[in-house]
Amino acid sequence: MKHILLLALVSIVFAGCSKSGDVTPNGNKSSGDASKIPGGPSQTPPDTTPKLTHDDSIHMASFKIGTQMVKTSVSGSKLILVFDENVDLLFSQEGYLKISAVHLKEGFDKTMLAGIDYSTVAEGGNTTYDWVDDNLNNVILKTVTDTVVNKAKMVKINVHRPFTFSKQYASNKAALSGQSQFISKTNDTVTFSSYTYYNEKNYQPRSAAAVLVYTE
Repeated sequence: MKHILLLALVSIVFAGCSKSGDVTPNGNKSSGDASKIPGGPSQTPPDTTPKLTHDDSIHMASFKIGTQMVKTSVSGSKLILVFDENVDLLFSQEGYLKISAVHLKEGFDKTMLAGIDYSTVAEGGNTTYDWVDDNLNNVILKTVTDTVVNKAKMVKINVHRPFTFSKQYASNKAALSGQSQFISKTNDTVTFSSYTYYNEKNYQPRSAAAVLVYTE
C-alpha cells in the first residue's frame, strides 16, 4: 500500500512540472506566439515612406527643357561662351494661384563652364557678375502664359536669358584651342532645380538636367 501511495505522489509531481511550461525541442518554452520562436514567420515592418500630399504636389514644378545652346567665339586671347538659358516650368492653375514665389537655380558645377566668370541681366536691366537672382519674381527675362497639357489647364513660366561666360588665355592660339575643346565636348549637362514658396513654407524642390551643345 505504501508503494502505491508513493507512486501516486511521484505522478502528481511530474504532472505539475510539465504544466508549468512545455519545452520545445530547442529548449525554448512554447508561448503560443510563433513570431517569437526562432525560425518562425517574420512580421512585415510598417511603411514609413513619406507620402506626397495634394498640397505638396500642386506646388512642385514640372520641367520642359530642350537642349541648351552655348555660342562660342574668340576675341583676341579671350574665349566668350554665351549660354542661352531656355527653360519652361509648368504648374497647374490651382497650384499657381497658391504660389508667392518660384525659384530657379542653375547647376554648372559638373560642366566645363564651372568656375568661369560670367555676367547676366538683373531685374532692373543692369548687368551682374558671377551672381544671378534665383527668385523669378525679380527676373525680367521671362514670360507667363496659360497652356494646356494632356487636356489639363496649366500655367507655363518660360525663362529665357543669356549668361555670358568669358575665359582669358595667354594668346589667341590658346583661346582658339580652348574653343575647340568646348565644341568637341558632347556630354556636358547642366542641372536645373526649382522650388516654390507660399504661406511661409518652402516646398520640396524638383530638378532636371539638360545637355549643353557648344557651337561656333
